[in-house]
Parts: sequence; structure tokens; C-alpha cells
Amino acid sequence: MKTIRLIVLIAIGLALLAGFVFLAIMPGEIVYNDGQHKISASPGVAAAIAMLVTIILTATWGFIGWLWGLPARMKRAQMENARKKCLDTLGLSMAALEGGEISEARRHAQKALGFSPDAASAKFLAAKAAVIAGDGAAGERLYGELTDVAGYGVAARRGLAELALNRGNMAAAISHAEAALQQSKKAPWPAEFLFHRRVLAADWDGALGALDDAERRGLVGQKTATRRRAVVLSAAAHRAERMMDPAQALELAQRAIKFAPGFAPAAVMAARLQAMVGKQWQAAGTLESAWEAAPHPALAIAYRDLKSEEPIPTQARWLDGLIRLNPNHRESRILGVEQALLNQDAVTAIQGLEPLLAERPTSRILGLRAAAAKTAGDEAGAREWLAKGANAPREPDWSDLDPDGIAFAYEDADWARLIESYGDRGVLVHPRLERSDSERLAAPELASLTERTGQPGQAGATDTTPVVPDDPGIESFDGLGAEDETASTGNKKSWLNF
Repeated sequence: MKTIRLIVLIAIGLALLAGFVFLAIMPGEIVYNDGQHKISASPGVAAAIAMLVTIILTATWGFIGWLWGLPARMKRAQMENARKKCLDTLGLSMAALEGGEISEARRHAQKALGFSPDAASAKFLAAKAAVIAGDGAAGERLYGELTDVAGYGVAARRGLAELALNRGNMAAAISHAEAALQQSKKAPWPAEFLFHRRVLAADWDGALGALDDAERRGLVGQKTATRRRAVVLSAAAHRAERMMDPAQALELAQRAIKFAPGFAPAAVMAARLQAMVGKQWQAAGTLESAWEAAPHPALAIAYRDLKSEEPIPTQARWLDGLIRLNPNHRESRILGVEQALLNQDAVTAIQGLEPLLAERPTSRILGLRAAAAKTAGDEAGAREWLAKGANAPREPDWSDLDPDGIAFAYEDADWARLIESYGDRGVLVHPRLERSDSERLAAPELASLTERTGQPGQAGATDTTPVVPDDPGIESFDGLGAEDETASTGNKKSWLNF
């Protein structure tokens, strides 16, 4: 714009100059006669006078214009000076904030705000410094002034939501997050905030709605959304089952395993509910798909319990099919060892345990090794292996199995923890272990191996106490392998009946 204006002024100046030159070279003279006075001049003199008058008028007009615009220019200069000082102090405030000097950061932020009271950047930094310094009221006031300022509204809403959350005002925090979600389609925090708030409130339907909205907006990855949906649906199914609505629980659990077939809590729940309504083969398919994707001991227990009324050879063939689905996995190799023990094949069991002992000698593996020694008739060796298992590390997966026979007995807070771990990272954590809840210290399958008949003074009595590695008493293995099929199956609690 300035270039065009300069070109126009140059053109006008050249035109005037050309006119003056043209006047100066004209022949004759210029006469002014008003009846009383007669003035004559040559064209050259007249052109010179006209040029001089034009220059004086132009200079006078320019001076008047300069005087007229002087206040505005002074104001702009002051504003520019204030802006530069504001930027300098904002930089100092940010540096102090980064260095952890909160009081200094706040002082510089307030100073910057004094230089430029309407500067949104100064307000935002002052609000942030105030909140960090513990002055929530000042932070809330400054954030509130920024909610409708372009570029700052979403960040200001986040600050207000956090302040509301600190005060325990969940409704206000959610309101700010929803407003931020309306202001921006790209900011991920409002969607994440709403999703996690609903998860923490165990509002599974609301969590699913928030997750669907976030996925539509592209704010959460497809894999993360799929895993999260599986956990949320599992939590909803668990609640429906507690509310004595097995049909709804089954529907939700089946939806969950469609999203994540290898999510063991959903698979065990779905299989249990399917078996309860007589869909044994469907339950078996659910557990097989989960085992193929991610073996877990609870899956093997639930799978075996589908044939709990069958003779041991039939159960063995049944479990062999599960092993073949994922033969190289650690759980499949452990299951193979247990199968060998059920068949009284101590040599095969010991051979299968050697690499497992070399990899990670847990209490579970050492307990199985003790059972193998007892099966081989080596009572001293069995006692030694049990003693080693007393201080051996536990296996986290076994914390998912309650001593009363309930797999994945999670509370609402546990499901929320799983959404964070499995949903976001694909890692199956163990909330019961984190809470130090009681757990099965040895494989529950060993119960059938350690049941014994003929307790002292009780002819024909049956003891169903499983081997516990921190109980080195060799009498735990009395009668190992001597029971018949009826004894080994008739008194066992099915893990499908929680």
C-alpha cells in the first residue's frame, strides 16, 4: 500500500513539474488587470511563483498533518515501547517458571501485565504463575478473561477445569472440558479429560460415548480406542453381572472380546456366561481365541472346567488341543508339564520344567517341580524344591486368581486402572497384586494332584488343599497320583462358577 501511495505522489509531482515547465516556455506575457491595477509578468516568472506557492502550501499542509498525527504517533511509540518491555519481562517470567522460581516468575508476569494490561499472552502467563504459586482465585480470574479470546480459549478452559477439579467441583470441571471440546476439534485434552472422568466415576456408558466422540474426531488412535473399548465393555459386563443381569452381561462381554480377543478378563467372563446358558462350544471357542492371542493361566483353568465332569484322560486330550494353539508360549509349556503330572509321567514333567527353571524359577514353577519329584518317588527332593519355593518370587498373573476361586475379581477402580494400562499401552496389569490382595500361591491345578484319601483318623476323607510353596511339609504330597478319576474331579470347584 505504501509503495502505491509513493508512486502516486511521484506521478503528481512530475505532472506539476511538467506543467510549470510548459508554462515557463510559453511565449508572450501574463497580464493581471482588475480595473485599477495592472500586473504583467513573463511566463517563466509566473511559473516560478506558482511553483514556490505550491511548495509552501505543500509544506504547510504536511506540517499541519504532522502536528495532527503527533499524539497518535506518540501513543503508538509508547505502545511499542510497552510491547517490547512486555515481551522482555514475559521472557524473564517464562525462564523463571522453567527454572522453578515461582515467585520470581509471578513477579515478572505481573510486571508484563502492567506494561500491557490487554495482552492475552501476559494474562495467560500470569494466570499460570498464579496457579502454581497457589493463588487459585487470581488464576481463575485471569483464565476467565481469556475463555473467549481466540487462540487462548481452550488453554484457559483447561486451567479452569484443573482449578475446579482441585476444589472438588467435578460438575464445573466437566462443564469447562465440554466447552473446550466445542471450541476446538483438534485439542485432545478435553476428550481425554471427559473420558477419564467418566471412567473414574464408573460411568461406563458415558465413557463409551466419550470414546466414540474422540475417535470420530481423530483424537485417539484406532488401536488405543479398540483396546479401551474392550476394557470399558468388560467393566460394564462385570457390573451387569453383579446386578444379576446375565443376559446384558453376556452381550457386553461378547462385544468386548470382538474388540480384543486376547483380553483375558473379557474372555473368561464371556466364556463363563456362555457356559451358564449351555453354549459350551461357544465358550470353548472364546477361550481358544484368547489363548491363541495371549495365553493366561485363568484361560486354561476355565477351559479345563468346561470338561470338569469328564474323566482325566478326556480332560488331558481336551487341554492338549489348547496347548497346540500356542505351543511355544510359556503358559502352554507349563500346561504341558501339568498334563504330564496328571498322567503320572514324572520324566516328561521334569524335562519340561528344566528350561522353565532356567528362565524364571518362580514359586509356581518350583511347586510343579516338587510335584514332579514326588511323582517320581523322590520325597526328599520334593521337600527341597518346596523349601526353595518358599522365598521364590510370585507370578503376577496368579494374583488375578482369588483364593476363593474368583478370576479377575476387580472393583471399579481396578477396571479404571486396566483402561489406563491395557487400553493405552496394551499391558495387562494386576490390580489385585498392586493392592497386595491375597492370591493363589501355587497353581490351582495342583489341588487335584495333592488331594489325598485316608486322612489320619478319617477313612476315605478327601483333602483338597493345594500345594503352597511356602509350606514345605512333605505331607502335602501324601497320596499324590493315587486318587482315582472320581476323587480328582468330584470335589474340585469349577472356576466357571464364580
